[in-house]
Amino acid sequence: MNITIITQQLPYPLMSGGAQAQYNIIDVLRRQHHFTMIYPENQKNTRQALRQLQALWPEVTFRPYSYVRQLCYPRFLFDKAVRAFKLRLMAHSERFQVERILKPYGFYCSRDFVGFVNRIVREAHSDIVQIDFHPHLHLVNYLDTTAPKLFIQHEIRYVRNKRILAPFTLTSDEQALFEQVRQQEIADLNRFDTVVTLTDTDRQLLQRDGVCVHIEVSPAAVSTPVRPYEQWNGKLTFIGGFTHIPNQEGMEWFLREVLPLVNTDRIQAMEVTGKGWPQSFQTLHSKLHFLGFVDDLYQVVHNSILIVPLLTGSGMRMKILDAAAIGAPFITTAVGAEGLNFRDGHSCLVGNTPAEFAAAINRLTADGALRKTLADNARHVFQECYSVEALSHIRNQVYEKTLNIEH
Repeated sequence: MNITIITQQLPYPLMSGGAQAQYNIIDVLRRQHHFTMIYPENQKNTRQALRQLQALWPEVTFRPYSYVRQLCYPRFLFDKAVRAFKLRLMAHSERFQVERILKPYGFYCSRDFVGFVNRIVREAHSDIVQIDFHPHLHLVNYLDTTAPKLFIQHEIRYVRNKRILAPFTLTSDEQALFEQVRQQEIADLNRFDTVVTLTDTDRQLLQRDGVCVHIEVSPAAVSTPVRPYEQWNGKLTFIGGFTHIPNQEGMEWFLREVLPLVNTDRIQAMEVTGKGWPQSFQTLHSKLHFLGFVDDLYQVVHNSILIVPLLTGSGMRMKILDAAAIGAPFITTAVGAEGLNFRDGHSCLVGNTPAEFAAAINRLTADGALRKTLADNARHVFQECYSVEALSHIRNQVYEKTLNIEH
């Protein structure tokens, strides 16, 4: 089967949950199908990353849309200039923060880009055209092909927006814009033949809100080696880069509201992996250490306690799957565990308020038997429900069903 994927990012290096979600499925299925990947060149999607990925995936065809061609689109240049200006002068303005959430500077369906995509779809003799991630969602309206169209819903953007905007008091215009963006997302989803969510929770939300096309659930997978629980090393660990808004606000909530309630005497260090964390975070506690991007999560996480203090977002938390596979007990919120088969008190601990989250940390750092029990149970859930082999089989079935849908 020839599958053309249009995506906002190269799934390499594995610096985010989205990259992991893409990489692990394609890595298993690339010998069964021929994949063509269309993506925009930018600071994240570098030519060096492309060369590294081509060496790993010689069977996959990569078709980058050059940055020079993007710069030839006037609106792209104008919006980048406006954003840079506002970031410099209005970064802390509440109205600008709301604007950035509701009107993200995403990818533009310029005539040149649309023509580029449609030409490659034809040249690849695409049996299925797959779009990954929200920035390219609207492109479905410009695809000139009879091939079935499939969208991978890594997160429901309007759900994430609603959660992130909860602390703000929106103006009437902002409320109207939120509803307009929500309705546009649903309308675009209804232009596909198949929508794929990562969790059943997201499937039910979309159906409730008016997505009436065929929806399949195909969870993302991690390829982290499965390891048994080992003795706790006295560390708390957080996985995630600063550029992802739920990571920013989750860590700020943890450091400012949860940590003062934690008994830190038993904790040797708190380590944060991921790029971009500013100095303002790094100085909030003497035991806090920012490691940047790490190639091998196992070495950092395997004998620590993972914290997942996420308050907003949607989709599937790959960092939880990493912890479950590695044998690290973890503490999360209801949002973090949403749609996953891990349960409070059985395979993790859940805390939704600062007091609850801190109490969970205090309990887990004091109880070695509980740490082992939660880690062992989480590993069993991972092996039964989220192994790469099982989940790639599910995705393969989704492709077969999509190909056979009459449209």
